[in-house]
Amino acid sequence: MPTNRLTTADIITDIIAKEGGATATHDPHDAGGRTQYGISERTHPEAWADGKVTEAEARDIYEAQYVKAPHFDQVSDPALRAQLVDFGVNSGPSVAIGKLQRVLGVAIDGILGVNTLKAITEADIQAVNNLLVAERVRMFARLTQRTPANLKFLVGWVERALSFLR
Repeated sequence: MPTNRLTTADIITDIIAKEGGATATHDPHDAGGRTQYGISERTHPEAWADGKVTEAEARDIYEAQYVKAPHFDQVSDPALRAQLVDFGVNSGPSVAIGKLQRVLGVAIDGILGVNTLKAITEADIQAVNNLLVAERVRMFARLTQRTPANLKFLVGWVERALSFLR
């Protein structure tokens, strides 16, 4: 689907696919523990209370915690919004916002507020988007350097970030 027409449902569908869909995983090197639809047991134990996560539960969590709560739904550019939601799912919304703020040259507080939203509207959105991809890749390299066991995830993390280049 063209990025200028992405809906929240489209963004969540893409994340669920990138996260492996309905297949439950439990990689001992993954800090999140068991994961299904990208929803980790450690972060969302309530979704795992019955031993599995449904797609509807995953969609509700993504929309509430990774779209609405961090205010990513207020980002008018659909491609940048999609990247921020994806980045928030991978690294936490405040990390995604902080990296965005670094790219924009505004105060870094991890909160998507009025000043950050204004800076987005005044920026070259394609450049901001691509600089945010670069921030993600650098962050993954630092994480892997600090924790060499993350090397097994590095290619997937980088490919996922690069999928947002425009």
